[in-house]
Amino acid sequence: MVFTESYASLINTYTWLTIAIIFATLMGIWLTVRSGDKYSIEDANAHAEEFGGVIAESHGPLTDFLYVSYAVMILWALVYLWMHWNEFKGL
Repeated sequence: MVFTESYASLINTYTWLTIAIIFATLMGIWLTVRSGDKYSIEDANAHAEEFGGVIAESHGPLTDFLYVSYAVMILWALVYLWMHWNEFKGL
């Protein structure tokens, strides 16, 4: 196998993509763990509705994890729309 400039560029791209995925995973784990510290179990139970002892619906604040998740999904949708705008023109 010949090591060419295009292959080096591909390796560089995949290296940065791997680093970005690892960073995003660690950030997601950190946000998930950190978001659980906002209110106690007693507080969560005080604001919960239980249905037949099977399902409990809790009413609490939105966590940072959810804010970041919503922002990433909206950003992803906007980038997708921008990249595929020509496909949507015919609708």
